[in-house]
Amino acid sequence: MPDSHETANDCGIPNKCARTVPGWLVALDNGPTIALFVMGTLLLWPLLLGIFAITFATYCVLSIVMFWAFICPCCHHFGTGACPCGYGKVAPKFFKAKPSHDFRKVFKFNIAIMLPVWLVPLIGGAYVLYTAFGMLYLALFFAFCIDGFAVIPLISILVGCKDCEINDQCPWRT
Repeated sequence: MPDSHETANDCGIPNKCARTVPGWLVALDNGPTIALFVMGTLLLWPLLLGIFAITFATYCVLSIVMFWAFICPCCHHFGTGACPCGYGKVAPKFFKAKPSHDFRKVFKFNIAIMLPVWLVPLIGGAYVLYTAFGMLYLALFFAFCIDGFAVIPLISILVGCKDCEINDQCPWRT
């Protein structure tokens, strides 16, 4: 006889497949990421007459699509409303599920897709600050760093992971 959490739509997380993450939580999860993309683009704008910034902004959009393609199809929340960032409902519109018994490994292997979103503006912004210092630019650089290295990780861990029951598959927990 199946466990109480096993159903035809079993995502592998006891008591979580039926939950639907509210819109405010999806906005809370995605808002700082969108802000990171915008601030990163602005930080890179002085480089190569904006061409570098436009290339970066394009990469930001593509990185989300790659996230949907490589990471989401292996997630327990794929195809459910339980995904804190809303990707569980969006990714299945474009990609098919890829069952994985080790989501943590899939996540850690593929998360490098997102590294340029953090590192390129950090390096480019530091270079621009060094070569053409300005207080407004310094404020933008610090806002980018606070958002990318404090706000986004805290939201992921404290809100997105709150009450999560898959500690053995969670990429944020060891």
